[in-house]
Amino acid sequence: MEDKEEGEEIKGKTAEELLILGEECLADGRYEDAIKVYKEIVKKEPIMPTLAKTCNDCGVAYANLEDYEMAIGFFNAALNLRDYLMDGGISTYYNLGQVYRLMGDEENADESFKRGDRIKQEQEERDEVARRVLSSV
Repeated sequence: MEDKEEGEEIKGKTAEELLILGEECLADGRYEDAIKVYKEIVKKEPIMPTLAKTCNDCGVAYANLEDYEMAIGFFNAALNLRDYLMDGGISTYYNLGQVYRLMGDEENADESFKRGDRIKQEQEERDEVARRVLSSV
C-alpha cells in the first residue's frame, strides 16, 4: 500500500470498516500493510469488540513477520479483552500457543493450548445446557 493510496483508502473509514481492510491485507499476505491499518484502528478508539479483534489480528500479522515478541504482546492485549472476542479467546490462545511453539517454548505453548481447550469445553457445556432448556420449551 503506497502512502498516498493508503491515506485515501483509510481516510474517512470507521474502525469497523478498517478492520475489514486489515483482514483483507492479512489474507493477501500484506502483513506490514495490515499492521498500519490496525494502528489506525487503535487511534480511532474503537468499540471494545473491534479493539479486541484488532489486537488478535495484529498479533497474527506480527507472527507472520516472525516478530514473535510483538505478536505475543498483541495476543495478550486481545486476551485482556477476551470477553469481547466472539469465541471468548479460544483462537487467540491457540495463536499464542503457535507462536510459543515456533519459539521453542513448549511449556508456554502447552499452557496456551490448554487454556484455549478449557474455554472451548466450557462453551460446549453451556451450549448443551441451553439446548436442553430450549428443547423442553
